Amino acid sequence: MTIKSTIAAAFAATLVSVASAQIVPPYPSGIETFADPGLPNRTQFAADLGDLYFDSNANVPSSIQGWNAGPVNFTAALGGNPFLAEGGTVTTIFLGETAGWKNDFAYANSSTPTTYTPLVTDVENNLNGTGNIRSGWTTQVSYGAGENLEFYLNSGGSLTQGGLFSAFGSSNFFAGGDTSSHVRWSTRDVTTTYFNGSSWVTNDVTTLLIGFEDTRKGVSFYDGDFNDFVVAFQFLPTQVQAVPEPSTYGLLGGLALVGLVALRRFKRKSA
Repeated sequence: MTIKSTIAAAFAATLVSVASAQIVPPYPSGIETFADPGLPNRTQFAADLGDLYFDSNANVPSSIQGWNAGPVNFTAALGGNPFLAEGGTVTTIFLGETAGWKNDFAYANSSTPTTYTPLVTDVENNLNGTGNIRSGWTTQVSYGAGENLEFYLNSGGSLTQGGLFSAFGSSNFFAGGDTSSHVRWSTRDVTTTYFNGSSWVTNDVTTLLIGFEDTRKGVSFYDGDFNDFVVAFQFLPTQVQAVPEPSTYGLLGGLALVGLVALRRFKRKSA
């Protein structure tokens, strides 16, 4: 082998290694940030999104096929750029998935990421009610003033079958010549209780629904069903906190009453 061919072979091997490091998640498996949102959102989400809760191809909602072809048109969907100038939080609601691959879901502060942060890894066996995430469970990502976020499905297929596909834009990475959008999108008003920075409020929140196709277009078994991983996005003004359970309100009320009684006794003694 000549020196030139040796260098060329080494360079090619390096490229494959770099691509592999990206397509195979550069973080440990088992990462899981989705959690039960608690009441009342657990009930509110089930009422407004429950028809989209599914765990296999046997009961996947047919409506996903009728959603808009990506990339997402934020103006048509949400009336404009949903990222607030002062910063805020994106809440992601897991709906369902049918993928047989060990897909990962992540986000980055860039539309051309070199690194990204996982929200859930290996979602292959997350069956509704039995897996490590369940339909209606949520996770939150905060962003600063002037920032935008992009979310990605990292396909679990091989280097010749999958890729890294964006939720909002049209960017595909490590997907060969496949430049097609890998999402379908729709919107729905979802009753949501959240902390707006000063108080708890309950409002109908225009929620963006995204269905991912995880197979590279052109692969023989590409089916374009866009139900491999389905999530909903809410763009909220501040970091969402866990909604206090009714029992917590009762405890807080009881503590306030005890404090009031103690204050009155103190005033009587002072007088």
